[in-house]
Amino acid sequence: MQISWACFGIGLVILIVGFVMFFGGLHVFFRSWKRMPEEERKKIRIKPLCRNIGGVIALCGVIVLVAAFWPYFLDKMFSWFMIAWFILAAVDLVWISKSSRYIDRPDKK
Repeated sequence: MQISWACFGIGLVILIVGFVMFFGGLHVFFRSWKRMPEEERKKIRIKPLCRNIGGVIALCGVIVLVAAFWPYFLDKMFSWFMIAWFILAAVDLVWISKSSRYIDRPDKK
């Protein structure tokens, strides 16, 4: 079995970043989050948002890791899976911006 070490390294890093984001440990390092006023931060349901974004990032890591261990996938299907992932990520981004799921509404508690 031939392993693509470049895909393995990149995929592992992407997967780890996705998991860290999924469990809510990465957004605190973003400059935009640090600069955001406290009253604006309170309006955002950050845990579900981090889970959504972390899941999408982790999915990309899984695709790249599969490419690392399966040469046929890397040669024939990787590009199509990445195109599908980009479309999924774009649809998810639009859904995040249009949805009220990540807006904290005190009247709903």
